[in-house]
Amino acid sequence: MLSHTGPRPHPLAGPSRLRGGRRLRRTLQVAPQPLQVLGNNGLLALAGAKTLGWAAAPLRRNAPGCRGSCQCVVGCPTGAKQSVQLSVLPEACASGARIVTGARVRRILVDRDRPGGPRAAGVLVRRPDGSELEILSPLVVVAAGALQTPPLLRRSGLGGHPRLGRNLSVHPAISVAGRFGRPVTGWKGVLQSVGVEHLRDDGILIEATAAPAGMSSFVLPGIGRELRRELEGTDQLATLGAMIADRPSGRVLGRDRTLLRYDLTPRDAGRLLRAQRAMGRLLFAAGAEEVLTGVPQVPRARTPAQLDALLDTVTARHLHVSAFHPTGTAAAGADPERSPADPDGRLRGVDGVLISDGSVLPSCPEVNPQLSIMAAALAVTERFVTKA
Repeated sequence: MLSHTGPRPHPLAGPSRLRGGRRLRRTLQVAPQPLQVLGNNGLLALAGAKTLGWAAAPLRRNAPGCRGSCQCVVGCPTGAKQSVQLSVLPEACASGARIVTGARVRRILVDRDRPGGPRAAGVLVRRPDGSELEILSPLVVVAAGALQTPPLLRRSGLGGHPRLGRNLSVHPAISVAGRFGRPVTGWKGVLQSVGVEHLRDDGILIEATAAPAGMSSFVLPGIGRELRRELEGTDQLATLGAMIADRPSGRVLGRDRTLLRYDLTPRDAGRLLRAQRAMGRLLFAAGAEEVLTGVPQVPRARTPAQLDALLDTVTARHLHVSAFHPTGTAAAGADPERSPADPDGRLRGVDGVLISDGSVLPSCPEVNPQLSIMAAALAVTERFVTKA
């Protein structure tokens, strides 16, 4: 789901892509979330940022009519979230598209004997019952995502570029919670409600994000009975998350089974630690009585000074790091030695294969890349149609 505070430039940005971004914002009905549905978690983030003088605002989201159900990650119960089945697929079906579900693409079919070099001929898919189906087409648009596109191309005999699967970014992220003397009830409101851009120049975005209780317990200290006692007080917790625009330092391996390798760079490790301090400071500024760090060795602090002293003993190895929004593993670019796809998103070495997912982005966006991916896909498609 899209969530950011405003548009951002990106290395793939060009006039057509910027126009596509504006068009997509209209299609997805992107707008800042109104204050009345943010929930206390977001309002506390705004209050803390105001006290510190930090830039913060409600996030821009594709959820017109949102009622603050805080169930975005498991499915919007009111239909406010403009997922593709509401915003894009109906138009595609009206234009004649046929949607085949429950079918896994085994490989891209390639005609290697045609004059002029290899060309796409369609795809081979396998149904749940084990039967197979060939869908024939001279154009194949690959949109399997940054983690599945490289294995698909390898299974298809199209994985020869040395940079395919490399250049992986994953938006490393951590969470911190603050305990308040009054109910917060973070699961009522918008799941991702407020963005804090104080550390934007360092590639760090802090968000007020309150997932359903069963999905965010990793910030709580203890196990067994101790953890159960902590869970009983979750209605008084406000949670923040921070993600960083990391250097592409990961790799996707494998053909039939996807294997990942990712090494957090020292620069990005330092950014995570800086984000952790900033989130604790923000929660104390909002009135938190204690901050839960998410680090088992130093689980809680009751003052800003104590928090700083505790975090002086923490390294990135102690953090509970999550990963979101993988990008970059079939990057587009002008340099044929560094980029598996050309600037128009065409896979090098074969005609008729376009890459139009997060793998085509050459570097990590600072924000949720939904608009970046969709705008890049739109630009790739429009350029192909124009040249065809």
